[in-house]
Amino acid sequence: MISTPVLVLRKTPYSETSIIAATLSPEHGRIDFMIKGAKQISRKKFPQVDLFRELEVSFKHRDTGLNSIHDVELLHSYDSIANFPQNFLKGCAIGTFILRNSQSMIPSPEVYSALKTAFSALGRSKTEVPWTELVKLVYLDEHGFLPEAMNFSMDPKKMEAMKNLIDSIISGTPLPDYPQKTWLTLSEWIDKLCKYHELE
Repeated sequence: MISTPVLVLRKTPYSETSIIAATLSPEHGRIDFMIKGAKQISRKKFPQVDLFRELEVSFKHRDTGLNSIHDVELLHSYDSIANFPQNFLKGCAIGTFILRNSQSMIPSPEVYSALKTAFSALGRSKTEVPWTELVKLVYLDEHGFLPEAMNFSMDPKKMEAMKNLIDSIISGTPLPDYPQKTWLTLSEWIDKLCKYHELE
């Protein structure tokens, strides 16, 4: 039996009473679960399983197909993201990118921490900070795409600033107080890197 925290990044209806929850674990990468009876009006199974929630789950890993949850505990809810429509869309875009580019049993502890930082910020207030691109930045760094690209065009001071920014995203410490133009330039650069590495 495996026990691990996960973040629910997508929830898809399946049949009349069940759902499929697509999640990310810091230790085990992407994990998809079939939750039978999750849509029943009475006696729902595991009602804690919902979008933008952090859970502690216990399950037996399957090499193929969907996993089944044996036990679940709610660790943290980021439900307040739904209070801000634009932030909700950003959260969905973040989840889509991570799920498309994550694999089972490939650890992603830095991306996991970045997701928690982003979801916390998106649940607090409207924001102009490009959280979708910032999570992508951490993904690029953790999976070895960023250093190669940085060598093409960055001087030491910019590389140090980038490292500090990534550390802040992962740790949840305050971000640099960049003007909107800087955030826009950084976002465009990150999106170009993703296209260069064929990351959707």
